[in-house]
Amino acid sequence: MQPFLKKEVVFLQSNRDKWNLIIFMMVFVPLFLLFFQPFGVNNFNQQHSISTVFLISMLGFGLVQGVVLGIYEFIIVPFLFKEKTWATFIIRMLTEFLAIAFFTFLYYNILGDFHDWYFGSFMSFVFNISLMSIIPFALIFLYSNYKHSENAYNLLELQPKLELSKKYIHLQSYNKKEQLAITLNDLLFIEAQDNYVLVYYLERGNVKKQLLRATMKDVETNLKEDFVMRCHRSFIVNINKVEKVSKEGHYMKLFLPHIEDAIPVSRSYFKGLEAVLYVHHK
Repeated sequence: MQPFLKKEVVFLQSNRDKWNLIIFMMVFVPLFLLFFQPFGVNNFNQQHSISTVFLISMLGFGLVQGVVLGIYEFIIVPFLFKEKTWATFIIRMLTEFLAIAFFTFLYYNILGDFHDWYFGSFMSFVFNISLMSIIPFALIFLYSNYKHSENAYNLLELQPKLELSKKYIHLQSYNKKEQLAITLNDLLFIEAQDNYVLVYYLERGNVKKQLLRATMKDVETNLKEDFVMRCHRSFIVNINKVEKVSKEGHYMKLFLPHIEDAIPVSRSYFKGLEAVLYVHHK
């Protein structure tokens, strides 16, 4: 369980994912309430008709949840949840559902002139709103993973084969005092070492290492090569050098030439990397 909680999460880390979720939630919630009328929104009246006032009230629920999500994701999350691990993400989701439930409950009581301002009713709201919110969250999560895999596949389908032996990449430390220039064909992988990165590469058929004072984020940002990809919070790998792939369920390991230990693939990078490997090595 502990290794899983330490893994990185890519979902809801980009502004695009956040906006997709907010917009989808604002559309999904009113439609769900209008068509299914759960939680007694029609006062359990089977003959209840959708009036203009009722329609506007249901749209209000979607607007409230969209505003709460926007404030939470764009203001609170960057301040309180800087880590991208599953442990942090789970806490982030629980507090997000609680915030959505609280302001939905407040809006509901404003509509009803605070006729149901009781703790028991609030707890019921927390449970019901959380159940309803799981649906759009799950759908956006699946859509995000699908688009990530599709983009990786399309990128390599359209990408012509590079002349790897002639293409150079340049790596350097943040102060630019330490530099390394090697061909893309010689790069094996890059490993995080606290505030440094350790670059593994080939020189005349032998494995060499060079330590650079830089972060993985800096390397990933500056290294704009389609075949050099992040596969783990601690590893960036050259897809061209992968000789063998070992898969067990949602776990994957990559084997590179002259490297005894396999390179692990985090679950969060699994689908996108699997699509790239399939296209590149088919």
